[in-house]
Amino acid sequence: MKHRSTLVLLLALAPILAAAGAPLQGAVQPRIVTPTAEQPVFGPTAFEATVQANEAVRQVEFFLNGKRVATFNAPPYRMVVEAGNDNAEREFKVVVVGASGATGSDVVRTVAVQIDDEMTLELQQLFVTVQRGGERALDLEGNDFAIQDNGKEQQLITFGRGELPFTAVLLVDSSESMQGERLRAAVDGAAAFVAGMKPLDEAMLALFSDRLLATTPFTQDPQVLRQALAQVSAGGGSAVADHMYMALKLLESQQGRRVVVLLSDGFEVHSALSMQDALWKAGTSQTLVYWIQFGAKAKRRSFSSAWRNAEGNAAEFDLLERTVRESGGRIVTIDTIEELPGAFSAILAELREQYVLGYYASDAKNDGRWHKVAVRVRRSGMSVRVRDGYFDF
Repeated sequence: MKHRSTLVLLLALAPILAAAGAPLQGAVQPRIVTPTAEQPVFGPTAFEATVQANEAVRQVEFFLNGKRVATFNAPPYRMVVEAGNDNAEREFKVVVVGASGATGSDVVRTVAVQIDDEMTLELQQLFVTVQRGGERALDLEGNDFAIQDNGKEQQLITFGRGELPFTAVLLVDSSESMQGERLRAAVDGAAAFVAGMKPLDEAMLALFSDRLLATTPFTQDPQVLRQALAQVSAGGGSAVADHMYMALKLLESQQGRRVVVLLSDGFEVHSALSMQDALWKAGTSQTLVYWIQFGAKAKRRSFSSAWRNAEGNAAEFDLLERTVRESGGRIVTIDTIEELPGAFSAILAELREQYVLGYYASDAKNDGRWHKVAVRVRRSGMSVRVRDGYFDF
């Protein structure tokens, strides 16, 4: 009986003893932090995971809809992935491999937005800067925001932060007033802006006077921007409206967050277009416009040009300010070239610290009407900057 009891005990322990020499099940286990299963996903999307492990982690792989999009060998395990703008379910998967060969995985399937009536809707994205006591407020969540479109409360569909990638046109006035050190400082500042970008961000440099002098492709390489300087000598008049419109047009085909950064004193001389045309173009897009304004002390000085009298040129200056304000961007005023690096850095920092809110307008009709947009934060002491609205096309 004693031998039989021992045999039964050994048989019962056999699976445990066999497993002792094998990798521990669950030795590496990932968890997808974002996105979550109940969250509809569109466009650039934050994808992040954490890993619990009883051994060293060899690698962590990220997959979107079955396609590998990243491999990590060390934390942090996070990225921004382009999920596309179609209204569909998406599968986010993380696979971890430990030093022993043990594996673990986690899967999140995001949902599509349920629409009762079959119709084509464009996701409206709002890039929101929130300040508290003069400092940007960085601790808000989606349920802290309320959106109104033409006075009607809207359902928040997507929520993100400033880590979402952007595509920027750096529009540098290279007219006579920018000769010498000013132009070199401008391109150096633009190159510093690009050097501070993240892997999925892109920018192009466009230098202009009364005509387009030089452009670069959209790039992540500061050296490409510096090479553009060798081709350009500042001179001639300035056509701000024409080139602002061009920049907005170039960004139409770009995905994700779109930004124009204009460096100019803003005094319009040679544009064939009016700044009213650029204002309209900004209203049809979701582009943020920032203006690094040289010579703030000389603001709205009186001058005439071949195209307009003094009053007309002053009106163009005012319309440029309005374009910036209504886009949700802002004016950064400087008086010396030494302030340029800080101006570019301030804009880049703001882009990193914005909130990105997405919604479908409840009364979208594609009829070209202007929709007034308002965003409120459900906390006291907050100031909000966001674009004023959009044309419903």
